[in-house]
Amino acid sequence: MQFEITKKENGVFEALIKVEKQEWEASLNSAYEKEKGKYNVPGFRKGHAPRNVIEKTYGAGAFFNGAIDEVYYKAYTQILKEHSEIKPVSAPDLNIKKLDETGVEFILSIPCVPEFTLAQYKGLTFTKQKIEVGEKEVKEAIDRELMRSSRLVETKKSVKNDDFVTLDFDGYIDGKQFDGGKAENYQLKIGSHSFIDTFEDQLVGLNIGDKKDVEVTFPADYHEKSLAGKPAVFKVEIKNIRERVIPELNEEFVSNSTEFNTVDEYKAGVKDRLIKEANERADVELDNDMLDKIIDDTVLTAPEAMVEEETNRQIQGMTNQMKYQGIQLEDYVKYIGKTMDEFKAEVRTSSARNVKARLVLEKLIRDENLDITEADIDKKVEELAKSANKPVEEYKKQVNNDLVNQIANELLMKKLLDFLHANNTIK
Repeated sequence: MQFEITKKENGVFEALIKVEKQEWEASLNSAYEKEKGKYNVPGFRKGHAPRNVIEKTYGAGAFFNGAIDEVYYKAYTQILKEHSEIKPVSAPDLNIKKLDETGVEFILSIPCVPEFTLAQYKGLTFTKQKIEVGEKEVKEAIDRELMRSSRLVETKKSVKNDDFVTLDFDGYIDGKQFDGGKAENYQLKIGSHSFIDTFEDQLVGLNIGDKKDVEVTFPADYHEKSLAGKPAVFKVEIKNIRERVIPELNEEFVSNSTEFNTVDEYKAGVKDRLIKEANERADVELDNDMLDKIIDDTVLTAPEAMVEEETNRQIQGMTNQMKYQGIQLEDYVKYIGKTMDEFKAEVRTSSARNVKARLVLEKLIRDENLDITEADIDKKVEELAKSANKPVEEYKKQVNNDLVNQIANELLMKKLLDFLHANNTIK
């Protein structure tokens, strides 16, 4: 077996492999021994027909595929063994140039990570977002907390906005009932705009037991074409009204619902929490700015094979996620107003970005000799055990290879970010 290696563009190595007649014949015999049991030849027990008889019956190329697989594996293994500079990122493409009984010639196109130079990643200046938390932000946060502590209670008052109403309704068009226009004990939040036109507005002011004819018009673009643009009358009866009761911000609420004792302490605590959360978001944004700068400024075209693999992985992941929710990916793509080709093009663009980012960051980590030790992982596992309130040895029994790899990747990324912080100016 002879082969010639040529380095092509964007990290692809091309290997021209020539297999002479004697070696090719040996591969054909090897394929025959492995595959002869598949063939039925009249006059012979299955698996006992001579090779030449099988080839005469099924064609001269009956064992070509099996032989190609064997010489391909031998050639590829030898190339990787003898050429350490070839580091494949996916399986090579095989292109047969010649194939007959006298031998075979084929080309392996082996996609590898292209050589590239990192953009500047030291001595840069980055700006961290300024953190400001005032009374307005504190009040909004407390209002959200009060809303989460609210409850719905039945009321005898008239219907108002934001109330939850239980009602029966029966819809008519031109005096006739229509499909889907009737329901009993339907729960509706007034002001949610989940019903068409001014349906909800016309319920405001009604009381329990009231009946009313609600007149509306279906939108011209309504999804049910038989109803689109048509006026309708809904006969409505109010069965129940519930209003949301929001607790008052006072000492009783604070002491019963929070870790604080007074309103002032509670407000101060909320402000501290908001500042901490804002700082965490600002830190994440700063980290992303640093990484994006290095990735964007590095000149590198992601290898096609890696982009294709990442694209397929993303699409398969989304397909599985949609299927779990009972949705077909094709239907989701239509819902967001795109064609499948447009959707795949967008996924491919993000995949190319992901691949480039991974290659850039991996090279940066290698160039700076950043590494994670077993001690680092053990320390993190101890922290996780403590946060889970479990003994370390018990927690370690739950730690599998996937979790170890996840921990290692997180620690390595933290080490990289710490390095970038230490070697750049942060304003």
